[in-house]
Amino acid sequence: MTDALLDIAGIRVGYPAPGGGTKVVVDGLSLSLGAGGIGCLLGASGCGKTTVLRAVAGFEPVLAGRIDVQGQRVAAPGLSLPPEKRSVGMMFQDYALFPHMDVAANVAFGLRGLSRVAQRTRVAEMLELVGLADRGGAYPHELSGGQQQRVALARALAPGPALLLLDEPFSNLDTETRQQLAAELRGLLKASGATVLMVTHDQSEAFAMADRIGVMDGGHILQWDCAEALYRRPLDRFVAGFIGRGTLVPAAALGLGSGGDVLLRPHALRPDPQGPLQAELVALTFRGPGHALALRLAGGSLVEIDIDDPDAATLAAQPPGSLVRLSLLDVAPVRFD
Repeated sequence: MTDALLDIAGIRVGYPAPGGGTKVVVDGLSLSLGAGGIGCLLGASGCGKTTVLRAVAGFEPVLAGRIDVQGQRVAAPGLSLPPEKRSVGMMFQDYALFPHMDVAANVAFGLRGLSRVAQRTRVAEMLELVGLADRGGAYPHELSGGQQQRVALARALAPGPALLLLDEPFSNLDTETRQQLAAELRGLLKASGATVLMVTHDQSEAFAMADRIGVMDGGHILQWDCAEALYRRPLDRFVAGFIGRGTLVPAAALGLGSGGDVLLRPHALRPDPQGPLQAELVALTFRGPGHALALRLAGGSLVEIDIDDPDAATLAAQPPGSLVRLSLLDVAPVRFD
């Protein structure tokens, strides 16, 4: 046992394969999440992140390993505590609000074991928390997508689960609304004191929401770390390519020795007439608010760097194929041998 509120150790989860046997979807996955923390599993569709969430919720058994919540073993081979006994709440992608119930009734749905007075008090607390104190009598169809999300969150938090699971919480919202609500939802969750494990395929959501992020591929967590460490100090080639913008280039192309590759982020190079490096200009593009400069390094590697307006104005007069001198900024490129 550990002090973590959620402790997952070496779980394997799979499904019956069409031709017999088991198709393993998650294998040897471990993570720990402290009380009040927000963790996120980040990865492309099919990487196994939602399967992990379902195993924690009690919807899928584990074939190996274990899952503990608040120090209690809730899953292991031959052991699967029913979902309702795990002290785990879940907010689904589609929010699953009851259309025939008003907001207050939706939030009260998981409080049926309480007296009516206690229910009303708890519902009022939750609606106040999510900023909908005056919308208890409204119906889901009368609310915006963001308001529906808040109602779903209030309903999930109302019973006071030890752990809250969020499955792609912004998938039903447009891009602008998603970006706006990510930071807002994090604030609500922190205010509630909830411990949260969420899944998403969107890096900006993960970075805006989570304290710790696990980048997943092929049923494994490749790195479980804070957002800045994933960006600046990736431990794996996949993580380096998956997180943010960047290119793996031979170290020799940057004068950093002859062995291995380095991760080059868009801010790591800058145009410098006296710079020691030289590259071929491929294209200059306005991205708003700045410009992106596409370059071909020695050896043929194509990279893209961000530049400011004065540098862009100077380079705009140079035709594609001309040579640009560069300096490597005071950064520590991550090297992969």
